[in-house]
Amino acid sequence: MDSRKEGEAREGDAIEQARAYREATDWLIRLDEEPESPALRIAFAAWLAASPANAQAWGDTAHASDVLSLAFAPSPRVVPIEHALDRRRQRHRLVRGLFAGGAVAAAACILLWAGPSLLTNLRADHVAPTGEVRTIHLADGTLVKLAPGGALAVDYSDGQRHVRLLRGKAFFDVVHDRSRPFRMGASGATVTVLGTAFEVQAREDGVGVAVRRGRVRVACATAAPDAILSVGQSADMACDAGKALRADTPPERIASWIDGQYVATDRPIRDVVDALRPWYRGIIVARGEGLETRRVTGVYDLRHPQEALAALAAAHMVRVTQVTPWITIVTSD
Repeated sequence: MDSRKEGEAREGDAIEQARAYREATDWLIRLDEEPESPALRIAFAAWLAASPANAQAWGDTAHASDVLSLAFAPSPRVVPIEHALDRRRQRHRLVRGLFAGGAVAAAACILLWAGPSLLTNLRADHVAPTGEVRTIHLADGTLVKLAPGGALAVDYSDGQRHVRLLRGKAFFDVVHDRSRPFRMGASGATVTVLGTAFEVQAREDGVGVAVRRGRVRVACATAAPDAILSVGQSADMACDAGKALRADTPPERIASWIDGQYVATDRPIRDVVDALRPWYRGIIVARGEGLETRRVTGVYDLRHPQEALAALAAAHMVRVTQVTPWITIVTSD
C-alpha cells in the first residue's frame, strides 16, 4: 500500500473512532438519565455489540467516568444510596457541561476521553490493527514487524534513519549501513544499531529490548546507564528511575508474537492477559489479586484469545465471563 492510500486508511479509521466516541458519550448521558429503562438497556447492548469500535469507545469513555466498574460489578463496599445518586448527578452535570458547547467542545472531549490512543494514531505513519501483525518495508530495505495495536513513526529525511515506536511492540531486521546508523526511539530511550535484528516494546514506565541477531546499544535520555546487548540478551530500561534489568532470552523466543505465540515462563497471569489484549477485538476487563500472585508457564495462541483465556480458566482457577461478543471479564481472586 502506498503512502497516499495508507493516509486515507488512517483518516478513515480516525473518522470511525470519532463517530464511535461521539455515540459513546451520548449513551453515557442517556444511561445516566434513565438507568432503569429496560428498553434503553436493550438498545445500548445492541449498539455495543454492533462494532468493535463501539466497544472500544465505550470502554474508554466509561473508564473516564467510572461507569464501567459500576455497570459490570457491584462495589465491594456499601455506599449510601444518596451518595451514589449524588455522584451520578455530578457525572451527568459534568458531561452535560462539557458537551453544551456544541460540536467543537464535543470533539475536544472525544479526544480527551479517547486518551493517547487516537492522538498517537494520528501521529503515526504505520498502525497495526487489532489481531494483525503488520509487515512494513522501509525505504532502505529494513523489515519491520509491527505487533497488533502498535504505532510507528518514520523519519528518513536528511540522510538519517530514525524511527519512533509510539506504542506497542515491533521487531526490526535492519539493513547494514555504517554511514547511516539506524536509530529507534521509544519511551525516553534510543536504540542504535548498524545491522541487526531485535525486538522493542514501548511501555509507560520504560522500554524493553531483546536481540535476536547482532548488537545494539540502548541509551536513555536521562542519566540512566547505557546497555550494550548481544544475541540472546534483553534489557528492561526504566529511564526515569535510572534502572536497567538485564536477562538472557533464547533467540528463538524473541518476538514469538510474529508467529502468534506468547511464551510464558513463570509469569503472572496478568502478563498473559495483557499479551492477549491487542489480539482481542473488543475489551478485556481484568480484576482480582490472583492475576498478580498466580504464575503460569506455557505457550498461548494469541490468534485465538478466547481459547487462550479458556485454557487459563481450566488450569489456573481463572473465571472468564463473556458479557457481549466484544467484552470479556477475567477474574482471579
